Amino acid sequence: ELGDEAMKITVVGLWNSFPKNNEATSGYLLEKDGVTVLIDTGSGIAAHVQDYINIHDIHHIILTHYHHDHAADLEAFMLARRLAGRFNHRNQHLNLYGPENGEPAKLMKRAKYSKFHAIKKHSKFEIGPFKFDFHRNTHPGETYAVRAVDDLGSTLVYTSDSSYNAGLLRFAFGADLLLADCSFYEGFDARSEGHMNAGEAGLLASRADAGMVINI
Repeated sequence: ELGDEAMKITVVGLWNSFPKNNEATSGYLLEKDGVTVLIDTGSGIAAHVQDYINIHDIHHIILTHYHHDHAADLEAFMLARRLAGRFNHRNQHLNLYGPENGEPAKLMKRAKYSKFHAIKKHSKFEIGPFKFDFHRNTHPGETYAVRAVDDLGSTLVYTSDSSYNAGLLRFAFGADLLLADCSFYEGFDARSEGHMNAGEAGLLASRADAGMVINI
């Protein structure tokens, strides 16, 4: 938790490419004042998030991009809401936020008991006590970093997948908690893959003056 009465952040999964045994790839749960937002639904997230919350109590899901390690379990959440709606267990739509282009976006737009909200370069969303901004990343496919600020000003920045660049540094500046892509060891060429290595992740954290950093 980022201080008293601030948002609670649960790292449900943080592995990239594929999950470690009995764990999950990318998924982060934000909670405050009874409002929950799940950022990314990687492989294993639908199962592991239920260690912390009922799957039917998640009403907002943000997808930073549609690579499988960030979105593999998306359809499980849509199916859960469709069944809950069909049998009158929940009457609130599942709000889905993601890049407008790609096959998963087409599925989200057609899904029953769900509502799709397109993320674009300058999109802003307000969900309960949270305000969300987005930064277009340097990564194969349309990908966004996420900045979440609660009503007390506590700030989370999640880079998702991206190579190091000045725009991302500006976007991350002053974060209380920075979840930073760190997919390669220092000295490896991560840029060609659209990622950061350990040295670049450390440089981003230092220059962004982040309060806390978790390398993912």
